[in-house]
Amino acid sequence: MREPADLSDKATLFQAYVDLINSERETIWARHNALLVANSLIVGALALSPTALGASRWAGFAVIGAGLLISTAWLLITIHGWLMMRRHAEIAGTFTAEHFQHLPNPFADLTYRRSGLWIHGLALAVIGIFIAIYLGLGLGRALSGLELTP
Repeated sequence: MREPADLSDKATLFQAYVDLINSERETIWARHNALLVANSLIVGALALSPTALGASRWAGFAVIGAGLLISTAWLLITIHGWLMMRRHAEIAGTFTAEHFQHLPNPFADLTYRRSGLWIHGLALAVIGIFIAIYLGLGLGRALSGLELTP
């Protein structure tokens, strides 16, 4: 009679792993969306008011620096979030393989891992585009500030 209760406990623990993975995934995308909007607003401000930010050389650099700092933090947070989610999925996959051999293991599937890599790569590419924009704008601003003397 202990086996059904034990199976129920294992199912409850597995559900907790699944809930944790889903919660981490939702948190990753909520952060991604918020930081995408923040960076879009910064780039939009730089594009819409070049003369206002051009009046003070350091104001433009400060806005570009803030955007670069936010993007770098975004990159690190995203990488860490994906690593944590992947680790939770590995634990859930191992748990499933060990305790539920008679059922398919949704976390051991190679397709699950490959789709996660593609999505992760695309999310990192978006972040990389913003970093490249800020670096390009900063370099352009720095080079335009140099006076060329013959």
